[in-house]
Amino acid sequence: MNQAQKRAHWTAVIEQQKQSQLSIKQFCRANGIPYQTFCYWSKRLHSTDTKQTLQPIVFNEQPHSSAEAVVLFFANGIRAELPVALNAAQIKHWVDALQ
Repeated sequence: MNQAQKRAHWTAVIEQQKQSQLSIKQFCRANGIPYQTFCYWSKRLHSTDTKQTLQPIVFNEQPHSSAEAVVLFFANGIRAELPVALNAAQIKHWVDALQ
């Protein structure tokens, strides 16, 4: 079973547990699933979902601007001013760090 298939399988198992209205321990016992394995996949799938968020960046260019900084506003409320001389790799580094 490849990684995508494992993720799909455990997503379905976790959903089955929620629908069963049994506690996690009861569900695992009834289905022969090691409790620790269930918890591992539940945590892994939940943490992956929260980490993988896509947030658009909107660029508003000022024509003929003599600005010394580029101002970025992030959806999480952070405002960052970066020097206009930064190259794409440096900007990516800052964007990744600030999200």
